[in-house]
Amino acid sequence: MAKNYTRKFQYEILKTHVLFAFISIIIMVLFMTFMDRYYNGAFVDITASIIGWDFAHFLLQNKSTVISFVLLVVLLLNSLLVEMYAIRKISHVFSQMKILFQKDDQRIHLDKYLVELENDLNDLKFESMENEKKAIKEAQHKVDMIAYLAHDIKTPLASVIGYLCLLDEANDLTDEKRKEYTHITLEKAYRLESLINEFFDIAKINQSSSPLHKEEINLSYLLQQMKEEFFPILIQKDQEILLKVDEAIKIYADPNKIARVFNNILKNAFYYGNDHSAIHIESYEDNEYTHILFMNHGKTIPQDKIDMVFEQFYRLDESRSSSTGGSGLGLSIAKTIVEQHDGMIKLTSDNHMTTFEVTIPHHIEQIE
Repeated sequence: MAKNYTRKFQYEILKTHVLFAFISIIIMVLFMTFMDRYYNGAFVDITASIIGWDFAHFLLQNKSTVISFVLLVVLLLNSLLVEMYAIRKISHVFSQMKILFQKDDQRIHLDKYLVELENDLNDLKFESMENEKKAIKEAQHKVDMIAYLAHDIKTPLASVIGYLCLLDEANDLTDEKRKEYTHITLEKAYRLESLINEFFDIAKINQSSSPLHKEEINLSYLLQQMKEEFFPILIQKDQEILLKVDEAIKIYADPNKIARVFNNILKNAFYYGNDHSAIHIESYEDNEYTHILFMNHGKTIPQDKIDMVFEQFYRLDESRSSSTGGSGLGLSIAKTIVEQHDGMIKLTSDNHMTTFEVTIPHHIEQIE
């Protein structure tokens, strides 16, 4: 319901009217008393000595008219004073409004009966400043995205071109070398394709028009599938996935997109987890949410880097190149997808244990 900012202001003006009316009544009572006692004597004499007898005689003959006129003047002054008071208060509001457009920390200060308007205007000002900062940051972020993408694409592209030139120009290569260079070129081309696909993924996911196709999913079954898919990858570092999820737990989500979230988190756990370690996946439910936890052993992430992990193109290990690690888009994509599901994703890291917690709300919609 819309706020009525003027209610208290109207009440204040009404109080002022009553106060001025009370003062006016006192003035009129005193005036009437004076007129009754001194009109035919001192008042007329004083008027005659100042203005002249003719005017004093006119006043003497028109006592009731004079009294009515004076009362009317008092009433008009009452209204005029209240109007001037209201205009002064409104002018103060307008004078403070200019602060709304100033890009500083100065706050708007209004009278106490306009405190709601004051608070909302201050909130509007600082929200507008925050949105402007976000817009500038977003614009810079897009520039950075293009720069990072160009940098990440440049390395595998240069390798592809280099090896293709070598294969094209070196006529004395042995079949073994030619096969080795062809294999390397293909790997670099796959890497290039992966980077481009991830770039288009983040572009599509960031579009608010991208719809979710939700359905009821058995969480244990989905994670078991992913465990099997990751087996060939994990054996490279002698890692394993230990799954502890109740088979009865179900979530309401877009299966392809939520699988992308789990995939990106598991890739991160693989890259940054210790060799010969386990990735633990657990889940539990409360009244509102399903919580899925991914835990791996590795380097403790500094607290000042926790939030940065979800930024696009950010890599925790800056020495890790895009050819040996992720592109820096995976966790950003995961965060965006989870938020599209009205869920949350958070990261904690302590004593060489890193935990990603994905929270998905229980669905209240009817499955069609």
